[in-house]
Amino acid sequence: MASQSYFHGVTLSESSEDAALQRVADWGVTFYNGTAPDADEAQFPLNTPTVVTSLTNAAGLGTAGSLLDDLTTHFGEGGTTVVVNRVDEGASATETAANLLGNAVARTGIYSALRTKALTGLAPRVVVTAGDTGSWIDDGVVSISVTNGGAGYSVPPTVAIARAAGDTTGIGATAEATVENGAVTAVTVTNAGEGYSLAPVVTITRAAGDTTGAGTVAVANIGDVANSFISALNTVCPKIRARAYIHGPNTTNVEAVRFRNTINSDRILIIDPKSLKNVNDVPMVRPMAPVFAGVRARVVASDEGVSGSVSNKLIRTIDGVARTIAYPDDSNYLNGNQIATVINERGGLRTWGSRLATDKSLWAFDSVRATADMVNEGLEDIYFNWVDKKFTAGNLKMMLEDGNALLRDYKLNNDILGGRVWLAAQNTPTLNAAGNVYLGVEFEPVGLMEQIRLTTHRNILYYTLLLDSVAGAIENGPLTLAA
Repeated sequence: MASQSYFHGVTLSESSEDAALQRVADWGVTFYNGTAPDADEAQFPLNTPTVVTSLTNAAGLGTAGSLLDDLTTHFGEGGTTVVVNRVDEGASATETAANLLGNAVARTGIYSALRTKALTGLAPRVVVTAGDTGSWIDDGVVSISVTNGGAGYSVPPTVAIARAAGDTTGIGATAEATVENGAVTAVTVTNAGEGYSLAPVVTITRAAGDTTGAGTVAVANIGDVANSFISALNTVCPKIRARAYIHGPNTTNVEAVRFRNTINSDRILIIDPKSLKNVNDVPMVRPMAPVFAGVRARVVASDEGVSGSVSNKLIRTIDGVARTIAYPDDSNYLNGNQIATVINERGGLRTWGSRLATDKSLWAFDSVRATADMVNEGLEDIYFNWVDKKFTAGNLKMMLEDGNALLRDYKLNNDILGGRVWLAAQNTPTLNAAGNVYLGVEFEPVGLMEQIRLTTHRNILYYTLLLDSVAGAIENGPLTLAA
């Protein structure tokens, strides 16, 4: 409300109740987590997200490690701006893997992606990390169920896991017990082991001097187990509205599907097999994830935009794949099990498949997930401007129109089929007086024509047209009858 203090004359002020404008974000930014031991430390400090806008800008990474190779592929595929996070290359593969994984509290390694927007102003939409993301535990101890917690435990007992008779191959599993109120409430697997064909026997032994009370009974459950990169990516990606592109085991189609079955996430795209790159006429195996990430950034920057698919795009930077994928037999098997791959069809190597490793069929497509992320973030940005404004009819109307205007823009850009914003039924005087406003929103991302099914038919009546055309030609004189 304008000031009503006395003023003889005309006063003018600009209304603060302006329409909120959409913040245009770059939805093609890719986050690369990797090693570069020869890097210029001033330009690329360890565990510090750093913006790279071109391959020339990446020269300071040096040639050793994974990062320069990944960025060469990314920009070679037509990719745009990236954010790199350099980790220390360890003295062993295990140490390097731990550095790549990083620490959630310190936000290092993969978790550095959580700091990217704050440090650089850019939010990554695809996350790629070096390391063996396609490793998995074959028939390890997935969990241990406590069927009887026992009683009288003053300290946690020891847990021994022994293979069943005749099951003698593989790394042994380990576990630890948790005690509450004198009973074992949980047994946590600390090392899943591998190669269990039968459920092992779990023995829980009291600590020395702790001999009173009923014993604990626990049962081991075996199965395939994903690696720690997967859980880290599943933690990071939802928080920053990104998807992770990872490579599978790069062995066989069957093992690729077994690996996929260890994952259930609408934020992870599995790609198998790896790529081949000729280096001095020697084919070298390289990760495929940077190829797909570069192609994805190229698609976002094109007229297809965020709702465009990463699939069925010609690849520019690789010379082959680590094993032959026959189209359609092999590719259908992989794609049907939500694994993207590469085929050699219609003039070159192509990305093929874009289904995320999820059981949520509504969120199966990578581009649909990305489009929904864009719309959701756009709505959040628009309505952030309305926080703490006055609860008036004019503000409510303008607030609704801001959201609807945003959705109209996305529709005009062919990112969504349509959408709308309305005042939801949850609004009540009590809640409104407490500062709460409930809005309902609906929209539908543009999907993909992934499966085009043709049915062909024979029609013998075309012979009639053939005969009629010949008869007409004879009657009109161009043809002469044979004697």
